[in-house]
Amino acid sequence: MNRAAGRGGWLVVSLRLDDGEEVPMIVDTGAPGILLDKSLAPKLGARLGRTTILSFVGKQSVGVYAAPRLPLGGVPLMTGSNVIVCDLEELVPRSAFPVRGILGMDCLCHYCLQLDFEAGKIRFLNFGHLASAELGKAFPLQLAANGEDPDAEIKPKIQHAGLLGGKCTSVVVDTGNNEDGMAERRAIQENAAGSYSGNEWKRLKHFLAVEGMVRRDVGLPGCVWDGNTYTDIAVGGGPGDAPNWIGLRFLARHLVTFDFPNRTMYLKQTSIGPLAYEKR
Repeated sequence: MNRAAGRGGWLVVSLRLDDGEEVPMIVDTGAPGILLDKSLAPKLGARLGRTTILSFVGKQSVGVYAAPRLPLGGVPLMTGSNVIVCDLEELVPRSAFPVRGILGMDCLCHYCLQLDFEAGKIRFLNFGHLASAELGKAFPLQLAANGEDPDAEIKPKIQHAGLLGGKCTSVVVDTGNNEDGMAERRAIQENAAGSYSGNEWKRLKHFLAVEGMVRRDVGLPGCVWDGNTYTDIAVGGGPGDAPNWIGLRFLARHLVTFDFPNRTMYLKQTSIGPLAYEKR
């Protein structure tokens, strides 16, 4: 696992094309499929067509190509039949890591992945023989599996209150969100009381973010989620149709096990506060 994962950075794995070229890719449970940067298009053969994708930064016209072999550690990953080729810089414009693609749910849904942020390891586990009692609390996952609804986006969700409380609702679990997550704007405003600190300029920026006047995550003292206490959280305002999301910075405070074949997520809290990024 890259050292910045869950510490303000994305979770990145390096895959290799058949010609040996290394392709660093973000592991993104919030992405329905695999996306590759347009610089890789000449290696993918003839374009099959075009489509439009919608993200938090807007719409983009993209190409559709047959999926190439994408080995991880010499083992080809299971993927869908097609990949999207896009201008990746439009989607992840301020990445300090030179990523070349996004590894989405059409691949990840086939596997049982354990994210151990303290050990810095990603483990592929046998979903038929899990020691589930050692993995923490189990959360049933909702996702549209291949064959059930081919037009639906495969995006894992749990039925739970959001990070800032409220009623039980659908909460998206998104490893492609490198903050703690997202919440309803009203919940952010209610939890921001007393969190204004620093000099006048910092207080003004914080106020504008809380009120939704600028696109910026809001730093809050903490929250209580599923009975556990967490400090120093960063959340943004979620979209109206799905405002509650859990992101990578929050997940990194746990041992995380995604058993996608059995539609279960396990969380075992290992840290109250966010993990610090220490350069070597």
